[in-house]
This record gives sequence, C-alpha cells and structure tokens, in this order.
Amino acid sequence: MSLSTGDHVPSFTARRDDDQTFHFMPGQWTVLYFFPKTATTHCQLQARQYQANLPAFSELGAEVIGVNADPKREQAQFRDLCRLDYPILNDRTQALSREFDLLDDVWPGETVQRPRRETFLIDPEGVIRRHWKHVNPGQDAPSVLDSLRTLMNEEPEHLLS
Repeated sequence: MSLSTGDHVPSFTARRDDDQTFHFMPGQWTVLYFFPKTATTHCQLQARQYQANLPAFSELGAEVIGVNADPKREQAQFRDLCRLDYPILNDRTQALSREFDLLDDVWPGETVQRPRRETFLIDPEGVIRRHWKHVNPGQDAPSVLDSLRTLMNEEPEHLLS
C-alpha cells in the first residue's frame, strides 16, 4: 500500500537515532521526510535546511522528523555533522519505507534498497495534506514551510459553503 495525499497515516512507533522511542500519533502538524543516505551532500543539505527552518516550523506548532535506514552509528555522525535538533527515525527494518512505498531500486555497489527522497506534510488529524515525490534537497524545507503556512491560513471548508 502506498500512502499519499488524502490518506490517513496510521499511528506507528519507531526508534530514533538517539535510541529513544518515537510514537507518531495525530495531534499536530508533522513533516515526515525520507532521505536515502546520511553520507551524501544532498541529504546533508536537506537536513541542514530543515534545521535552519526549524524555528519557523516550531512557531507554527509543527514537528520535523527525518527517516533513514542507515545504521544508528552513521545517523549519529550525521546528526553531529548537521547539528540537528529534531529526530531522525531509524528505519533499519525498512518498515516505514515499505508502509509509504518508498523503497527504490538497489544502488550500484550496494545490497540493500534505500528509500526515495520524498516528503509528507501531515495535518493534526493524521491526514497527508501534501506529498512531494520529486524533492530538491535545497528547496524542500522552504517549500514545505510555505505549504504549511498556506494550509494553516486557509479557511475551513465548512465555513466556505
């Protein structure tokens, strides 16, 4: 099953890169971005862009969460290198990548599939409001932030009729 715009994201539990348990439950805006590999400049750029925009996301009551399947050790190095203040979920089992149908073909020279770089904006009811499939790592965070602001400023549909 592939989750996309309009779908409800079921509650899930995952391990964070700091070995804490993360429980996703509806209740606030959530940015869930998947990235393929910690040791690449594109993934580092994307993560740093989210970090730079984190205060703006926080002001809007939104949480930012990265998802990656690299070993925890590599994720910890990535966190330190990028100076991240938001969690990276460890998807070593690829359960989340499968749930969102994001596993890509095996890269040359590797033996495991990696998730495609895709981003989901989930509303407080747990519904995916936006899904970016072709993500530009340097523009992802600002684009998602703009979409979040737009969605939060829209009038509720029941007031429009």
